[in-house]
Amino acid sequence: MYKISRVLPIENFKLVLEYSDGISVVADFIPRIQQGKVFQPLQDPTFFAKVSLDKTGRYIYWEGEIEFCADALRTKGTVIDEDYCLNKSMDEGKNTPLYSRTEDLYFF
Repeated sequence: MYKISRVLPIENFKLVLEYSDGISVVADFIPRIQQGKVFQPLQDPTFFAKVSLDKTGRYIYWEGEIEFCADALRTKGTVIDEDYCLNKSMDEGKNTPLYSRTEDLYFF
């Protein structure tokens, strides 16, 4: 059972999820948003940014009963590779996540 220790919304309806074991993943919510219905409120960037983490770390949620469990997000998310993020941040510049084992998650 995975536990999320931190959640951070970034651009393009993605979340960076830091797990208690030190692994971080990026979860892309565009496919869910495109499904519409119950996920439709997530298409509002202001609403999307109001994501919350359950106090147990077992799921994230938004007001209105939209929630996702930590295990599913870990399985479906893209693991952040430290070297890849560093190179990508140098290539693209602004708003690219850079993960360091000795520091928190930063955005440039």
